[in-house]
Amino acid sequence: MSSFAQFRLSHLPAPQRVVLSLTLVVLGIGYVIAMMNLYLTYSLTDGKPGLTAEDMRRAFYGRRDNTKLASKIHGGSMEQFLPVPGDKEKILSWVQDGAEREAFGSVVKPIIDQNCVRCHNPNGLQRFAPLTTFEEVMTVTQIDRGEPVSLWTRVAHTHIQSIGLIFLVLGGAFSFTWLSARVKVTVLVMPFGALLLDFGTRLASKYFPNAVYLMMAAGALMGMLFAVMILTPLYEMWIRHKEI
Repeated sequence: MSSFAQFRLSHLPAPQRVVLSLTLVVLGIGYVIAMMNLYLTYSLTDGKPGLTAEDMRRAFYGRRDNTKLASKIHGGSMEQFLPVPGDKEKILSWVQDGAEREAFGSVVKPIIDQNCVRCHNPNGLQRFAPLTTFEEVMTVTQIDRGEPVSLWTRVAHTHIQSIGLIFLVLGGAFSFTWLSARVKVTVLVMPFGALLLDFGTRLASKYFPNAVYLMMAAGALMGMLFAVMILTPLYEMWIRHKEI
């Protein structure tokens, strides 16, 4: 057997162990922040605190019995931003009456300008859904069908490529631990499969709402494997290193 095949992370000199360890730690911190971003983005989609399957279902499948605007301001994540009594009802009545241009300027636009445009503008936090004109507001008075496929492609291609490269780094480090080849191969294959399943079921949930459960399971599996592929090499380098 070659010396390369027998190499372990515990054989590395201290400087190399330090730089590799810091890389693993930073990648782990980045993953935690990504999970925080996921939580903050979707946790109030159904209008209630906490990230649940209903949040995911509303975000990706939508509410096919309602318009997107109505579902957001009535029991959804945007209701909290309409604090003045009666404002929500005025917008809902306008939508139900056919969303006419004449009533928009006198009734609806002042409410949106006061409460929504600070984020829903081309330079705001919700720049992908601006609400500065009648035409822009009309796009959210249609039936709520959730996340458009165009947004999925934009998110999926960047995340699949970048997370795939992260798994290359983590998997490379994990492959030089003391575990058996069979265990390492099993663990190394699983995160790539979970990644593809995660984004595949995210697209599928637009057409099959219960696919969100499989998507959440794939995400949970990915998170567990992130931890395994970070903590195992760290153990190899700094704890097991002292034992051998």
